[in-house]
Amino acid sequence: MKWEAYGFLFSRLFLIIKQVMAETKILTTKEILNKKFTKDVKGYDALEVDDFLDHIIKDYQVFQAEIARRDAALLEMQKQALARQAQNTSSELAEAKKRIHDLELENASYKNKLAGISSADPNLNAQNINYIKRIQALELFVWQLGYDPRTLKKRSS
Repeated sequence: MKWEAYGFLFSRLFLIIKQVMAETKILTTKEILNKKFTKDVKGYDALEVDDFLDHIIKDYQVFQAEIARRDAALLEMQKQALARQAQNTSSELAEAKKRIHDLELENASYKNKLAGISSADPNLNAQNINYIKRIQALELFVWQLGYDPRTLKKRSS
């Protein structure tokens, strides 16, 4: 998957999250920490505490819904990424199969061209190898004498 696609998906997800968070009033930790209850004769006002706790419960329900929605969006993005990856893999596989087929055709063509060159006499091939070894030995000898075997001119040392 291309990075541009990831960037688009994440920017879209960020906009959705921002919109949801703007629509709901979410308590901050500072607001919860600094919340002051009025004291009654028997302690804190039970109704005020209950109302505040109800507000906290609503916030947490919003958080849970948002987390579930984000998880679903993330799962969907992962599915899309896997689908794109599978699509890329299948196209790469098709290209590789075509390349293999082309190379097999090229190999068959070279085999046909070389079929007439190969000798039926194995002694002839061994004889060619012996000639090459002798030529190498002679080139080495000429080199040791101070001459370049390719030009037969004196080497400059």
